[in-house]
Amino acid sequence: MAASDEEKRNLIVNEIESWRRSKLLPEQYCDFLQNIYLDDINERPKGFMSSTLKRIGQATGRQWLLAFGSFTLFCFVVLHFSAFPLALQIGLTAVVTAALVIIGVRRRKENPLRGLLYMGAGMAFLAASGFSIIQVNGWTESSGFLWLLGLCAVIWIGLGILLRFAILHWFGWMAVIVLYALLLSQHATNPSWLEVQVFWIPAALLFGWLSWFLHIRNKAIGAVFFATALILWFIPEVYSALYSINTELIQIELLAKIVIAGVGMFRLRKQWMEWVA
Repeated sequence: MAASDEEKRNLIVNEIESWRRSKLLPEQYCDFLQNIYLDDINERPKGFMSSTLKRIGQATGRQWLLAFGSFTLFCFVVLHFSAFPLALQIGLTAVVTAALVIIGVRRRKENPLRGLLYMGAGMAFLAASGFSIIQVNGWTESSGFLWLLGLCAVIWIGLGILLRFAILHWFGWMAVIVLYALLLSQHATNPSWLEVQVFWIPAALLFGWLSWFLHIRNKAIGAVFFATALILWFIPEVYSALYSINTELIQIELLAKIVIAGVGMFRLRKQWMEWVA
């Protein structure tokens, strides 16, 4: 192959690799194009499973020992978690959650999807471990679950704002909504139709206003508050269905609210699309 052809081939291969890194083309398309221009089969990109197996085969004895040691430690902690003192249970939960979040934040710059998975795993571990602590210590009959839900909501909202992670921020407000609904069910028994609407509609209007007020400072927060406002707008009907409150009116209420929300969003589309986009 002539030198000019070799340079052209390398240029094309590098360009395909840049498409891969910038996500301009799906991974399988980039592999297909590179396989066309790479003569040496050893230079050709491998599939995910082949690459993983190759890395495992090239691992050193120390890496194997670290992997199996970590897995053994994880199994030991899971099997004996209920026997640990309360302080140790809480400490382990906090350490593992913080480690997963920190890894996710660092990986987020290199690979957003992988960073998202690590942070999601950290939040899921926090909720699962917290629920296990409540069960192990016999707090299921008390307000332990409510405290756990409130703690998760505060952590998710705080980290969502701090890390500019809109999905985590939104999940925090969903946890607040669930917590609020559970408290209402305990302290406001047999409410009327009007009371159910009063419990939720002002909150929906407040979040809608906050979405407009805060979008200039942070559009992600504006979008989260707008999505939360939409959820709150329909929550009274969901709450009524769950607790059997005036169930014969739920369909009419939903239809009326859908019409009101649709007309309002259409007439104000230029405004809310500006602060949500």
